[in-house]
Amino acid sequence: MSLMVLNGSRGLFVTAQVYLLYRFIEAATGVVKGEIQFPEAILWAIALVGLNLLQHGINLISNTTADRFQERLRGHIEEQCYRKVQSVPLSQLETPALHDQLQRARRGIERRLFSTMSFLWRSVSDVVALASLLIYLASFHWALPLILVVGTSPGVFLRERVNRARYLMVRDLTPDERRFDTYHEILSGRKAAAEIRMFAFGAWLIDRADVLWRKLSGRRMRLAKKEARLGLISDGLNTVTYIVAVTFSLGLLFAGRATIGAYAAFFYAIEQLQGHYRSLVWGASIIYNDLRYVQDYFEFVDRPSGESVKSRPLSKNLQTGIFFQDVSFVYPGSDLPAISNLNLNIRPGERIAVVGENGAGKSTLVKLILGLFNPTTGRILVDGVDLREVAPNEWLRRTGVVFQDYNRYELTVRENIVCGWLEGASGAVEEAAAKSGADDVAETLSRGLETPLGKTYRRGTELSIGQWQKLAIARAYMRPADILILDEPASALDARAEADVYSHFARIAHERTVLLISHRLGSCRLAHRILLLGDGKIVEEGSHQELLAMNGQYAELYRNQAQWYQ
Repeated sequence: MSLMVLNGSRGLFVTAQVYLLYRFIEAATGVVKGEIQFPEAILWAIALVGLNLLQHGINLISNTTADRFQERLRGHIEEQCYRKVQSVPLSQLETPALHDQLQRARRGIERRLFSTMSFLWRSVSDVVALASLLIYLASFHWALPLILVVGTSPGVFLRERVNRARYLMVRDLTPDERRFDTYHEILSGRKAAAEIRMFAFGAWLIDRADVLWRKLSGRRMRLAKKEARLGLISDGLNTVTYIVAVTFSLGLLFAGRATIGAYAAFFYAIEQLQGHYRSLVWGASIIYNDLRYVQDYFEFVDRPSGESVKSRPLSKNLQTGIFFQDVSFVYPGSDLPAISNLNLNIRPGERIAVVGENGAGKSTLVKLILGLFNPTTGRILVDGVDLREVAPNEWLRRTGVVFQDYNRYELTVRENIVCGWLEGASGAVEEAAAKSGADDVAETLSRGLETPLGKTYRRGTELSIGQWQKLAIARAYMRPADILILDEPASALDARAEADVYSHFARIAHERTVLLISHRLGSCRLAHRILLLGDGKIVEEGSHQELLAMNGQYAELYRNQAQWYQ
């Protein structure tokens, strides 16, 4: 509201300046003719200067208030984007369409919303200035405002065609812009730097990025040329309109319907009216155009977060188990099921190992159990309750997981562990670190658990892949979960560290229901039951000894691995 009042007052200042300029010139002319005393002209000059100073002060206050509002709004918008991304079902994050929409939403807000707000506030000033200037000029002759409005309108409205074309171009180019951003991240980031140099494909990537950039810039330049042509036409029409209005004013002067002071003020008033009219109509066009981009943001934050959740309660601990009933899952954009008609019962306190070749569906199975993916067909029941009807957070609080593609957070060691369970009691971080072997990592660092990690920030320390994996395991151990899922927990560890991890695992496993995903079949001896997956189905099932006795695919895989240790 304060911004509206401030900008409204700025609009009144324009007409007040025209009036004071008129009175000052009239007074100065009177002084020359000897009709008015010199001090009266000085007073009008002081009033004009004082009004200009006051206007600058109001502008400063208005701009500062607008900046403060925009900063608060920016923080709120970023928070809304982050919250929406966190609430979107994980399966939707597998689709390019969502990432296109997210990029349009963020760029629409970053580039357009604040310009829209700026034009909106300025439009209040423009409306007030236009209304007061039209009344002022109409008081001399009704044709003056008509000439200015009619003559200025065509050029301004031409630009709407360009704005519409620009919006459609931005939507069309979003996938290519995301691909170019990917090239930029690869070429300028740390992760791929060593491989790029090793295999000498930097020039190849640069060439591909250059081709894509030429395509993007070509579309933009064609639109820019069209905009320049229309701008030239618009400026020409404005100039002709200005000349006609000034000539008409001169006729009023010669006809004795306006004084020298009024005529001089006409020049300023005509220029201001044209400027504010162009600003208002152009601003309205910009706002209308930018709202298309802002709409992308609201379409993103208003998109459904997933299926409705009835929040049916679960028992504190697993009672009857987890049941898969004819569960199939197909990734968006794919025709082949990653999990196909799976029936499975995971009993409370049971340790199950899941093995299989890459692409067999092991990691997809994990995400289905966690409720991160919903089945395409079939149901997953937890103690008889459909997992779709359970609040996601309630179920996830019951589980601890180490993902195969765990993340490396460039935070401190302690923060890397504590984010696994923010509600952990005092000493929980140290306990989880000891169970996972992450305490050994912390002991080698200069600031222990408080050491910042990663080379992106000053004084950060980079860890080995195995050390990062220990932190990921510690995160899983932070939770007081009765269901523990370990997806290749020792894939990046050396033999001794792997033995330590499985030693800790064996000690805590009896307290929990455990699902172990592993390529290393030796660890499967810890399981009560082993599932061999193939093409999203259970191919073989049984204990380690039972599967060896079957002499099937599991036995063959085991012998293939064992021969390297003989």
